[in-house]
Amino acid sequence: MRKVALVLASVGLAVACGSSGSDNGTTPSGDDGGASSGSAGSSGSSGSSGSSGSSGSSGSSGSSGFDASPSDGATTGAYPIEHVIVIVKENHTFDNYFGTFPGAEGTTTCTKHDGTTMPCGHAPDKTGSTDPCHAHSCAVTDYNAGAMNGWDLAGGSAEKSDLPYGQYLEADIPNYWSYARKFTLGDHFFANVLGPSFPGHLVVLAGQSGWTYGNPNTDVTHPYWGCDQAASTRVPVQNQTTCKEDSVFPCFKIPTVPDILPATVSWKFYGTNFYVLPEIWSMFNAVDGIRNDPNKWSHIVKADEFDTDVDNGTLPNVVWLVDQDFADEHPTIGGVCQGENWTVQKINKIMQDTKHDYWKKTAILFTMDDFGGWYDHVKPPRQYGCDAQNPYGLGFRLPLIVISPYAKPAYVFKDVSEQASIPKFIGKVFGATKTLSDLDPAAQDGQANDLMGAFDFKQLPLPPLVLQQRNCP
Repeated sequence: MRKVALVLASVGLAVACGSSGSDNGTTPSGDDGGASSGSAGSSGSSGSSGSSGSSGSSGSSGSSGFDASPSDGATTGAYPIEHVIVIVKENHTFDNYFGTFPGAEGTTTCTKHDGTTMPCGHAPDKTGSTDPCHAHSCAVTDYNAGAMNGWDLAGGSAEKSDLPYGQYLEADIPNYWSYARKFTLGDHFFANVLGPSFPGHLVVLAGQSGWTYGNPNTDVTHPYWGCDQAASTRVPVQNQTTCKEDSVFPCFKIPTVPDILPATVSWKFYGTNFYVLPEIWSMFNAVDGIRNDPNKWSHIVKADEFDTDVDNGTLPNVVWLVDQDFADEHPTIGGVCQGENWTVQKINKIMQDTKHDYWKKTAILFTMDDFGGWYDHVKPPRQYGCDAQNPYGLGFRLPLIVISPYAKPAYVFKDVSEQASIPKFIGKVFGATKTLSDLDPAAQDGQANDLMGAFDFKQLPLPPLVLQQRNCP
């Protein structure tokens, strides 16, 4: 939400931006931090380069696990999951966070448009005033017709700085790496859009973004993206009939996950308000059927209430947990250490709960909203939109960490998946009878991987992993 950050900074605020596959993952071994050497033009298909590892579930323990009786599931008894928590942070690719993770398809070598290579470099905890371009135009340039080497071209994300080639190492984000080592890390999880925050956040809620590929223009009197903005506000969308850009008001009549959930399944969006503003920042603001329905809009609450709901035993079944303040990990806003600490505190809250045993029945999905301009070497395996040469999506890989008693332990999930897989997973866990694609063909969840290959519901449930927050640089 870079434009909002700049606008609010002008009044003294600094805020944040911008079908199930086969089981073919790997189990990392050792702690050497070595990366596999996938080539710059890799197709991103499962089973691509990286250590071969185990092809089955890791640490499975047979009949000691879940027995699908009605009392175990949230609604249908099909799965031992009663709570799905989706944590969305800001602006990092897979290579940027996990490019050196053992067993994952990473790289330490970055490729430029002329074929020359260089070490990817080390990214700083805070990027100062540098915010790599992550607009749709820059993403298409970076993609470079699938060569994945256009970052240094004119209009690319690294045209003015080599910062986008930088990577964070295990020492920089040790707690994220601890989750990845203990539970499941997805290394072929892609953004649905070649673009920035607005569409990325929408896809996690709706499986689509109304064909938007940019952020709305913003002013300080209307700092929220969506239906609350000034009537003159516009956001670019790709017209699927003419293949041209249309500009529309950012308030969309599209279905979202709550529209497909059974009536007995509860939900909330826990967000932040830039510290002082009277409204929570949520991309549900851009959904007419949520923002303009007072009952549904009452499900949008401050992130502080997450802790209270855990304490009181009132945590809903479906949770989106999104920080848009200093802890969002967006370049120029706050450091990745500060953001990691925020995430750890929230996850610890679930893991340390003994009164309601939330850990035993929860799946946490941690990911990003968009690529943030950072380099990633794996070509998105699917192109869609009306122009195959300048695709709407898929976008670049994002980190995905699956944290649950039933996540496959120490496992690299290599099946191709995408942001729309999150609505698909939620619907499957809670017994939805329709997908969002059934309600609107623009939604991508109908064809998306359902993430079930990252879980083993027969294994002995994993214990919690309570971590310490760090002193940040």
